[in-house]
Amino acid sequence: MDAAMLLTTVMIFGGPVIWWILRRTARYPSPAAANVSSLAMKLSLLLYVVAGLTLFLSGVYSVGNTVGSAIWLLAGLLALWATTRWRLGLPAIIDRWSAAREASLRADASAGNNQAAYLLGMGLKLRGEREEARRWLQQAAEAGLVGAQWDLARLVDEMDGAAAAKPWFQAAADAGHPGARHLLRPGGAYDTAN
Repeated sequence: MDAAMLLTTVMIFGGPVIWWILRRTARYPSPAAANVSSLAMKLSLLLYVVAGLTLFLSGVYSVGNTVGSAIWLLAGLLALWATTRWRLGLPAIIDRWSAAREASLRADASAGNNQAAYLLGMGLKLRGEREEARRWLQQAAEAGLVGAQWDLARLVDEMDGAAAAKPWFQAAADAGHPGARHLLRPGGAYDTAN
């Protein structure tokens, strides 16, 4: 086995091992950074698989091997970027963007922008900050945003139960939300006869 063949074999098996180590040792500062980095890592793994297949199926000194090596290198760089703690790493960029976006939404929602209140409430709900999410969703729901009424109803249902959520489901259904209409239909989960 010559050096090129050995390097190709190491690349085929080593790429996923490097990916696994990076994935296991990565620490993310926020859920948003973890979510985006997870998507980038999945893409990186897919690229490693494509590179491995290309390297395996092509001759050692062929164009296919060169292409496979380039894909392998791209997969490695993407995995490093997705897991790094550097200032220009993907998690740091997402956190800076998320913090700036959240501050902007808070300012707009506090000034009475109900769409901003809805978006802020949904972001907080996804982050697990349910009480504050409820406050912003309620502002948007009371202003008549159908999506906010639906999402508030779902949040209230989780937190306080069906009886507390039903008025918000009813408001969403009255405004035409298909999911709310489905729940409130005769025989549905929130039918008063049940």
